[in-house]
Amino acid sequence: MMDKFPEAFKRFERLVDMRSFRSYRELVFGFSHWASKRWVDSYKQNVALKREAQKRGYRDTKIPAYFKRKTEVSAKITWRRETVTVRGKNQNRYRDLRTGRFIKKP
Repeated sequence: MMDKFPEAFKRFERLVDMRSFRSYRELVFGFSHWASKRWVDSYKQNVALKREAQKRGYRDTKIPAYFKRKTEVSAKITWRRETVTVRGKNQNRYRDLRTGRFIKKP
């Protein structure tokens, strides 16, 4: 997706008047509306949009606060308990924090 993002942004520029967006936030709303189901609001998409906006002179570019960089997992805590719904029933599962996979109870 990252390698195709500049191409998609150029198509967006051809169809939409970029001067109508006064701020970066308006640009994000406009682009996400234009991209519809292809905009999944992921960290990588937001970084690519920020990069393209900075090229066009938007200075107030920020990645949304709900995206966090991956942090180091401490050596003591290697798993966490999660409740997931499977076929309409809640189940307790344990997720390995290093791999992100479900594991048997540690």
